[in-house]
Amino acid sequence: MNGAADRSARIGLDVLDQSELRRLIERPWFLRFGFTPEEIAHADTLGAERRLEFLAGRFAAKEALCKMLGTGFLQGVTPREIYVEHTPRGAPVVHLRGRAAQYGPSCVSVSITHKQDIVAAVALGLPSAADPMAESECTGPTEPKESAPMSPPNTNSATAAQRPAHHEEDAQAPTITAFLRVRIGQEEAHYGGNLVDGARILRLFGDLVTEITVRTDGDEGLLAQYSGIQFTAPVKPGDYIEARGRLVRRTRLRRVVQLEAHKVLHARPGGGESAATVLQEPQLVCSATATSVVPLPRTRPAATRSSAVKET
Repeated sequence: MNGAADRSARIGLDVLDQSELRRLIERPWFLRFGFTPEEIAHADTLGAERRLEFLAGRFAAKEALCKMLGTGFLQGVTPREIYVEHTPRGAPVVHLRGRAAQYGPSCVSVSITHKQDIVAAVALGLPSAADPMAESECTGPTEPKESAPMSPPNTNSATAAQRPAHHEEDAQAPTITAFLRVRIGQEEAHYGGNLVDGARILRLFGDLVTEITVRTDGDEGLLAQYSGIQFTAPVKPGDYIEARGRLVRRTRLRRVVQLEAHKVLHARPGGGESAATVLQEPQLVCSATATSVVPLPRTRPAATRSSAVKET
């Protein structure tokens, strides 16, 4: 928001009947459009009725937030660019991502309520000058638009502290990311039709999670679970896969990492024995959310360990 919008509070309201979403939330395309991977992963841990209630509440909140931002779905912001999580006490916290972050005021608050099948949500945006200390209380940090999943040339692995992230232990901790690019070899074909099994991608994800926990805690951690795994495109020998991981949640013992793998180059057997091409748009082949547990006696920032080594 710019100009006068920065100097006045804005409000958005939405009411819906959650039964309207009952069939839609069973369709993968709608889930990918309407919700973040973290929201989908949490919904998958719930029973059918609670899952519907949870997703309906999130969707109403996103509608209210778009009205507060002054835009609408498919008119500058998509609902998956708005992440609504909750604090340990249950209060909703908003994280604006991608294009939504460009519209957002410094302080955003949302409230969700349910009564039988009716869901209502109210979103309030306060001007940046209202209270410079309010942001940590009413909103998670906004995130800049993510770049396309292509890496710099000749880069095999990279991590970056890119932007502030919500952190149950330290609200100022930077977001940690990890990156891998690999070429799938012929020896990795597992099924008929020269297909590579999904476990190959999950091994890449495991390496990303390990790197992130080493960087955050100086410990490889113990991978506890994957959730929300979706294989969206086939992988074959000759494909180049770029996999990325991003720390999205950190508690005393657990590290939750959002993961995606994209195909960026692929072989063209029909064009010749060694023909290959670069995809104009990276193709998502798999996404998942992983939870790693770091043993308590070993949890301390890697930076602290490095400093100790230097002092000795």
